[in-house]
Amino acid sequence: MKDEVVKYHNKLNTISMRRWTAEEMNFFFSVIAKVRDKGTRLVTFNSDDLKELSGFADEHHKRWIDTMDSVSDKALDLRYFENTDSKRIKMNLFTYFEIDEKSRTVEVEVSSKFEYIVNRLEAQFTQFELLEFTNIRSTYAKTMYRLIKQWRTVGKKEYNVDEFRELLEVPKSYTNGEVTRRVLEPIQKELSNYFLNFKYKVIKSNKRGNPVLGYEFTWKPETTGEWEDDKYKKNDFYKPKTIESNVPDWVEKEYKHSVTAEEQAKLEELKRSMFED
Repeated sequence: MKDEVVKYHNKLNTISMRRWTAEEMNFFFSVIAKVRDKGTRLVTFNSDDLKELSGFADEHHKRWIDTMDSVSDKALDLRYFENTDSKRIKMNLFTYFEIDEKSRTVEVEVSSKFEYIVNRLEAQFTQFELLEFTNIRSTYAKTMYRLIKQWRTVGKKEYNVDEFRELLEVPKSYTNGEVTRRVLEPIQKELSNYFLNFKYKVIKSNKRGNPVLGYEFTWKPETTGEWEDDKYKKNDFYKPKTIESNVPDWVEKEYKHSVTAEEQAKLEELKRSMFED
């Protein structure tokens, strides 16, 4: 099945997904990918297709049903909050979510007030390939992956400590050391597979005790331009038999002429080691 591209308004990144499991996130964003540009009408999907998109193991049918049930409950309670000087706005993303185990279908309806989040996206949107997202295991890394994709062409993003803890819903009981061990290190380990030269830095004050002020994330900016489906598909990347005819075009176009001589030498060495018989 063709890889799906998830695309939605940046404001969805601010919505709380507290206590969601990795499997629930995979299913939810599979639905988000499929409802894009479908308007607010009731849309029916084959649950087996969503299961495949979610990367869910076929042998765990009971857990798959439980996951869909759990997501339907959480999705209907998923609310967006927007405050202005004179207004306090609260709205739900979905108005209807039905799972039919017998017919193997999922029906959803997007709220008319929240339609702009997944429809008619022209600016201020986040997009990524669903296959990459479902391959990430840590829920902290999944959330940071989405946040970084919002700034993918910039190459740098800073968060103050309170903002970071709120966006990733880090338990208040976590010490700074636990944040590094349980949150930042899993993020570094997993996202290094999807962002070139991905690194994080803990920003500390010079005051007594060196309190943490925030966190800085850096990576090689992704190039701008029209989105190409399957651009980062890994299956074809690991199958080639020769270097010249099988290295993906995007590797040559996006990296060959924009890295240092040292990085280029490392890339060539990596390609030789990967494509040797």
